Amino acid sequence: MVATTAVTAALILVAGCGGNDKKSDSGSDNGGQSTTSATPSTPTVPSFDPPKALSVAAAFPSADYGGRSASDEAQMGIAGQVALIGGFAGLSGHDVVNPSNQWMIPSKSADTTTVSGATKPMAAKIDGKDVAVVAYAEADKGNGTQKPSGLILVQWIDVMTGKKIAEVSTPVSTLEGTGNDAVGTPKLTNTAYDPETGQVAVGASTTGNSSVPSKTLAVFADPKTQKSTIMPAVTPAAVHDGVIAGAKGSNDAKATDGTILLADGASGKVTKQLPLKLPVPTPLAGGAKHAYFYGSRYTDYDAGVSVSAIYALDLSTGAVVQTAPAVPQKDVSGYDCIADQATSIVCTSTGSSGAQEILGLDDTTGKKTWGYTSLSGGRVVPQQVTAAYHGVVYAKAEAQPVLLDAKSGQDLPSAAPSGGPSSSDTPSSGDTPSSGDLPSAGDTPPEGWNTSPSTSPGNDNADSGLSLYSGKPMSPEAVSAYGGVYRQLPTGNDSSDLESVCIYLKATA
Repeated sequence: MVATTAVTAALILVAGCGGNDKKSDSGSDNGGQSTTSATPSTPTVPSFDPPKALSVAAAFPSADYGGRSASDEAQMGIAGQVALIGGFAGLSGHDVVNPSNQWMIPSKSADTTTVSGATKPMAAKIDGKDVAVVAYAEADKGNGTQKPSGLILVQWIDVMTGKKIAEVSTPVSTLEGTGNDAVGTPKLTNTAYDPETGQVAVGASTTGNSSVPSKTLAVFADPKTQKSTIMPAVTPAAVHDGVIAGAKGSNDAKATDGTILLADGASGKVTKQLPLKLPVPTPLAGGAKHAYFYGSRYTDYDAGVSVSAIYALDLSTGAVVQTAPAVPQKDVSGYDCIADQATSIVCTSTGSSGAQEILGLDDTTGKKTWGYTSLSGGRVVPQQVTAAYHGVVYAKAEAQPVLLDAKSGQDLPSAAPSGGPSSSDTPSSGDTPSSGDLPSAGDTPPEGWNTSPSTSPGNDNADSGLSLYSGKPMSPEAVSAYGGVYRQLPTGNDSSDLESVCIYLKATA
């Protein structure tokens, strides 16, 4: 960590209500390197659930290393009070309350193994502990009489101690040939996980050639049993309490075999299939009640006329709710969705050649509760929704971060701390907030914002590495009750040996 003067760059996003302080734990390493110190008698970082105001408080460097591929960019996460930096080499943790508590868990244990993919660090609660979940796609070149094989490796790590509490390695293919793209090499597609149990469903594909076809699959892994199940030809969308929701079908534009399904994770047995008569649906997100997919089909292929929908699949009953997007299918390539780990799902259109759209879904019912487009008038659709957590959406609009209410789509107020928004601030279902809700291009930051470095008695992290901070605030990519994190490219004279920097945003309200 780079030593700096003890300053905190204040980034007050939005003020909210108060929270409670929590003490940290300390631990030791298992399978990596760790340094710890005694638990501080007084916590230095408060917690707010959810955070509605954030302040830049620390920067953690992610070192570059020889042999790193262009696709191996560090990915940021946060579990409880520990900021996480993941990549092909492994996962590192930085306790934001006790900065001497740091650890690193490598992704592989043998030189004969190469890593071809890593998921973003995911946060879960297991037996009351904050746990980081990460999955890797690996190629094991074999040893002894064992054949070379492709693996999906999942690790669960107690973030307060840096100890692995579980690990599952699943062979998914046989490797043929050598090199990073040898036939059978697994690649990650998408990942779904259950933050309440730590169960994970990892989507993967394997490299093929003219004689060996590529295949898709899902691997379900459970930290309690430390067992896994392979589901061929399935792309996962959600996993909750042992139930997997996924999709299968053909990618051809004229295909009609697209199906969404439910399966028992432990056995892999499909319990329900629902044909949608379109090409394979795209998994979007998973909540505690529903899994979400996007699908489109041509009604007139020659004329280029098509229809699309967002499908919400009930994880208990298999019932499906459809939401018709407000933007024509020809103007978008799909939707990105994020679950807030409570009751809301927020989606934004991608690849738009015309109007942009943002919409919110109630995970209890699977139905749309709010939404607007860039043609609605008076509102700016965020360029990117970066995170969602317990009722708050964190997004980038124009050139600055903003916060939205996940249930209503209303901008959260930017006033001095005085409790949550009143009932008059929240629109009823279907209402469109007024034109002044989001800053337009060229507007000055709203009241309550402060992007200049300033002293902060609340920052006890003296060696906070803030010389690496660029001074430009960004929206967090992952959030917990202690704050958020995002990835920043390295800047300055001290950055030549760095791949990226993890910026920690302390929760202040």
